[in-house]
Amino acid sequence: MSTTDEILQQEEQLAHAKRTLDLNAIDSIYADDLLLTGVLGEPTCSKSAVMEEIRRGIAEREGARTRGAQFETVTENEDTKVMALGDTAIANYRFVVSIKGPNLDLRHRYRTTNVWAKRDGRWQIVAAHMAFVLDPQQAAMLSGEQKPAGPASRSTAGNA
Repeated sequence: MSTTDEILQQEEQLAHAKRTLDLNAIDSIYADDLLLTGVLGEPTCSKSAVMEEIRRGIAEREGARTRGAQFETVTENEDTKVMALGDTAIANYRFVVSIKGPNLDLRHRYRTTNVWAKRDGRWQIVAAHMAFVLDPQQAAMLSGEQKPAGPASRSTAGNA
């Protein structure tokens, strides 16, 4: 099996672990010395911070089930590219998560880069970076081409 195929397989295992919030699998996939930069850019996170976030997600999911809330969560990786460099590889893809439930319909997209290192015969993520991928409306608002909808965007010039 090529390194690219191995990394694609590892990324599928990671996607499954994220979908199911499999704490043990995620603990095995991320290296103990992980360096992760999240969507906000600061601060960088360690493995312990990632694991704590997953524990919070598990508690929130269990709390929602206890309250009888039904949520459908769908995740997928799109546009995956892998660059193999010996015992190191870089995977880059768009991670899409959709959550639907009572009064909730979210779809977020993130561009993700994972740096994999082969240590003691197994692949682990040693560094990662995630960034929001804006939809066209969000991008237009940031560039000033479009004003946000809603009361906050109404002109107050007549009130001066």
